Amino acid sequence: MRSLKVLLFFVAILMVFNTFVLAAVTGDAPIKGETPFLLTNAGQGPGGKMARLLMFQSKALLPTDFDYNAEPLKEDSTDLTKKDYEILFVIIGSSAKGLGASGITIDDEIKRLNLMIEEAKKLGMTIIAAQIEGDARRGKTGSADERSIDAIIPFADYIIVKKDGDSDGKFTNMAQELGVPITYIDETLDFMQVVQQMFPTE
Repeated sequence: MRSLKVLLFFVAILMVFNTFVLAAVTGDAPIKGETPFLLTNAGQGPGGKMARLLMFQSKALLPTDFDYNAEPLKEDSTDLTKKDYEILFVIIGSSAKGLGASGITIDDEIKRLNLMIEEAKKLGMTIIAAQIEGDARRGKTGSADERSIDAIIPFADYIIVKKDGDSDGKFTNMAQELGVPITYIDETLDFMQVVQQMFPTE
């Protein structure tokens, strides 16, 4: 009897664990990724560098599979055509520190983002928009975070969002209006799982 109780206990723990793992990524299945792609950010927050690190840690990508450029088209008009990029992978999130370090205002950033999206559309690139930092990168209407979101999401072909960053349903509603898939992650680290599903190694 005792051994049965122990077994049932471990089965229960395993079920809880599996539920947690499966719940880490929900919503629509991640789209099939293509390489090479350009990884960048919108708003000059830390999310871009964070995403680059998580992509490498996922073991799904090689250094040659993508390039990272925090400010495409700021100084070089050929940034989007240096390789035959299949995807423009934009990590959304702003910070005053990041903008200050770049020596720009949010108005300057939005102007560059508009140009970047326009160029990506002309080139036929798939645009992936990801907000992986959650409510830490949400703000009031007109804030740098919200302006960065509004500059990218309406043009996205696929959206990834950390659940607590969509507590108001903004990303969900925009995905429905656009008719594009949206995937939710519980935690920032779950972004690795999305990457692994987008770029399977087997």
